[in-house]
Amino acid sequence: MKCPRDGTSLEKVSILQMELDKCHKCDGIWCDAGEMERMRELRAAGIEEAIGAKYGDPEYREGATDGYMRCPGCSGRLQRYSYSYVTPIELDRCEKCFGIWLDDTELDKVVGDSKKLTDMTEGKKLAQLVSSFPGSGK
Repeated sequence: MKCPRDGTSLEKVSILQMELDKCHKCDGIWCDAGEMERMRELRAAGIEEAIGAKYGDPEYREGATDGYMRCPGCSGRLQRYSYSYVTPIELDRCEKCFGIWLDDTELDKVVGDSKKLTDMTEGKKLAQLVSSFPGSGK
């Protein structure tokens, strides 16, 4: 598979019992449909740093792209979309297979967004919101 950003060959990396495809040139990561959501649910901090520590900075085979970004799996067109619950994050998703391309640092942003949402819902903010509803008894 080739990086949709720069055409470099993607290499397999394993993290959190999942196998992802990483571009060692631009540090982007390809997630097949559902993989990003599983990492998001785990709320593991520093995933990208852990991948870097485990795999280092190996040599890579450069390539080239032509035109718009294409899915490394099915060659469908990648479409930009907003993904966020708390903090706006712009990602690229395949219009055919729904895989997601994460540029450098975007995976950690997605996981951080999940943690912020959890903190909000488990913390006092949710209790304050609920108590403000009519008929809540307060």
